[in-house]
Amino acid sequence: MSYAMPSMRAHRAPDAANRVFAARLVRAGFVAVGALIVLLGILIAPIPGPGGIPVIVVGLMVVLRNSFKARRHFVRLQHAHPKVISPLRRLLRRRRAVVQAAK
Repeated sequence: MSYAMPSMRAHRAPDAANRVFAARLVRAGFVAVGALIVLLGILIAPIPGPGGIPVIVVGLMVVLRNSFKARRHFVRLQHAHPKVISPLRRLLRRRRAVVQAAK
């Protein structure tokens, strides 16, 4: 006789399981696209001008929005180096101060 709680996932409807799988697949796709954007920014960085930095920031934003593990590492890095990470943190806010000031 087992006193363990039955798994809720075992009783999930097939439609809900498909939705969860599709959401995870889309999230993994966005992480892959974000990583490719970061790599593209690194490749563009040696070219004169600030071309690589904005591309890297956009790629990091895509990865951080879609990866829980990357977001956890980002928060640890932010606690360790708050002055370095705060400008990127401002870009990742859902409600940006620039948009609020324009209203």
